[in-house]
Amino acid sequence: MLDLLKTYFSKGRTFYALEVYQIDETISFHLLEVKRKKGQLTITHKERVTNLDYISKFAENTTPIYLVYNAEGVITKVLELQSTYKGRAVVEHTFPGLDLESFYFQISELKKQSVISVAKKDAILSYINKLKDLKFNVVGFSLGPCSLNTIIEYINQDVVFTNSEEIRLDHNPTNGIKIIKAKKNPSATYNINGLPIESSGLLAFSGILNFLFNNVDYNSNYNAELNNLQREFENKRAFYLLLRSSLAFMLILLLVNFLFFNFYFNKVQSLKDNLSFSNTNKKSLIAMQQKVEDKEKKVDAVLSVSNSKASFYLDEIGATVPSSILLTKLLYQPLSKPIQESKPIELQEQEILVMGTSMDNENFSSWITRLEALKWVKSVETKDFDYKNKSSSNFKIQINAIGF
Repeated sequence: MLDLLKTYFSKGRTFYALEVYQIDETISFHLLEVKRKKGQLTITHKERVTNLDYISKFAENTTPIYLVYNAEGVITKVLELQSTYKGRAVVEHTFPGLDLESFYFQISELKKQSVISVAKKDAILSYINKLKDLKFNVVGFSLGPCSLNTIIEYINQDVVFTNSEEIRLDHNPTNGIKIIKAKKNPSATYNINGLPIESSGLLAFSGILNFLFNNVDYNSNYNAELNNLQREFENKRAFYLLLRSSLAFMLILLLVNFLFFNFYFNKVQSLKDNLSFSNTNKKSLIAMQQKVEDKEKKVDAVLSVSNSKASFYLDEIGATVPSSILLTKLLYQPLSKPIQESKPIELQEQEILVMGTSMDNENFSSWITRLEALKWVKSVETKDFDYKNKSSSNFKIQINAIGF
């Protein structure tokens, strides 16, 4: 439990990876979204674009993003099986005369054989800077197929496809790994510890695992840059969470303040009906009532804004409902627990629970997609889906909003 909380506060629940790859002269970008739910990773979205600016349409820039660079300029070689070179000596042996001040290198173990990828620093940094210009939080990067070291042991096939490569893993120890550039996008699906992953998202998913497991100990000459990127993101996330917590605390404080003064105001009114006050006491009572009214006006001003937004969100939800779906209950910011006397009311902020009956599963799935496309919706989670009979099912979904 503590590990999950630590991961949430330092990294979050949603992660992106962006693979930059090239086939012939065309550079493409594959975006993968992965969410962590109940300790398990689930691929929730994938997108292929040819313009880097387009990823802003599919990804939230507050979510960490990991870069896998496998395009022009990346040179990948496999070290001979009988080689005894280690660390930096591997690079100097494989790429004699390489200027390591201008190039990044990464060495990874795939099936107990060293794979070395090198690329110009300027090429990597240009994409990192472009992502930062788009306000994304870059938390790490890897070169070529090297990130596969996190999942290669879970792949039993002899041939592994990525977006731009064919990697042949011969189980015969006398033969080595062979990496061949692909002429088109190959298609395959791999079962990684129970999670099906298509070949197009293999490197991106491996990159996300590198980020989650803090896998910066592999041989490379850019570990310091990786640590700086992750530290920068963690600082931004801590500030973001602190800001949200402060705003939530202020709203709760205002609500408690309203309840307190409302109770006190009613008590004063009751005393006024039963007691006769002197002129001095009456003046004090009037002053006290004025303070209470000022407080109520302030709280009403805050709540009126929230109500107007609630009406807007509920109207938008209603506009998306198809005729095959009948809504039975809709709860805006539901209670976290039953209301108790002398205790503050706790709400599930930024959440809307929707319950009803669906007559068509395909329409239900399309409806969920339309809800996710709304600008103010962060995510939609299906909490319950029970078959009532052959023609209908009861459902319960939770809509998580970006902010009320």
